[in-house]
Amino acid sequence: MTKLNEILTVFRRNYSDVVGLDIGVSGTKAVRLKRVHGVPTVIAVDILPAISLPDSEEGLIVPCQLPKVLKARYVAVAVSKGGGIVKLLTFPVHSGKTNDEHVLELMGLGTETYYRLGYEPIFENRSVFRALASALPDAFVKKICQLFPSGVPAPCSIEVSGLASLTAFSRLRGNENVDECYVVMDFGAAVTLVAFYNKNTLALVRKLDFGTANVLKKLQDSLGVDQDVALGILNDGSFDVSKVVHHALEPFLQQLTISWDFVERRENIRIGKLFVCGGGVGLHLWAQEIESATGQVPIRWNPFEGIAVQGGAIPEKFKGQELRFSAAVGAALAMFKAG
Repeated sequence: MTKLNEILTVFRRNYSDVVGLDIGVSGTKAVRLKRVHGVPTVIAVDILPAISLPDSEEGLIVPCQLPKVLKARYVAVAVSKGGGIVKLLTFPVHSGKTNDEHVLELMGLGTETYYRLGYEPIFENRSVFRALASALPDAFVKKICQLFPSGVPAPCSIEVSGLASLTAFSRLRGNENVDECYVVMDFGAAVTLVAFYNKNTLALVRKLDFGTANVLKKLQDSLGVDQDVALGILNDGSFDVSKVVHHALEPFLQQLTISWDFVERRENIRIGKLFVCGGGVGLHLWAQEIESATGQVPIRWNPFEGIAVQGGAIPEKFKGQELRFSAAVGAALAMFKAG
């Protein structure tokens, strides 16, 4: 039988100095938040080199060295890879089983790997309980913790990057859309998370193993160029590669539209807005393909809008790249109590 290493019930302290690290394929996005006059405030932002973790448990892990300006007391980590699982679970309230037992059963984590598992209630009435659950292999979580073996910053949370972006959106933009039906999409290098909301209540979430890396690979194979050249072509639009991009995105767009139609039919709604973030959003032709498939113009939301930002905290070189920091902002912001 499968035995989970532990089920995490998170009792979050009211932290006052946290750096959020989004460990991704293309780089490590870092955002330090500190409580200033009682308000969580961005005081430093950077993109550090990508962190490579060994495949084997015995492999050497080099501790993460953060610049002094990013060295907060605690670090909240978001990861896009590592075998993370995300599911929105629905089960009956009166069934003779506890919520923990239902979550364990419905996550279907297999029989070989130990997992760290957590869940958050989304909706409950007299008959139905709905929870957002996520899990990461225990061996992977231990590797992340070994990046910070002693001193500061001390690890205080580890979560899936897409979910951290949802936290940022919910805390910073959620109140603007309480009466609307909308989608939030975090399009990354290797993973995309899509969340459907019906009047601020999560209706469906999907984590898809698809990102900019798939588009670049298709372009490389079609044109016979390396990754840097392919990225340059996508960014500057110097060649008409619309057909190649369309074919690369086709499997993803198919899954997106299936989910889109399913939510609209089940919830009896019309989705009116599509908010997007993540590094892949800036790719040339991406927005055009998304709009063509969904009928919605993607709304790029800046995670630094709606939050206090100290003067000079965001270097000028990151202007126009703010969408890449959504998960790092969300990971750190989640450690601060709302209000």
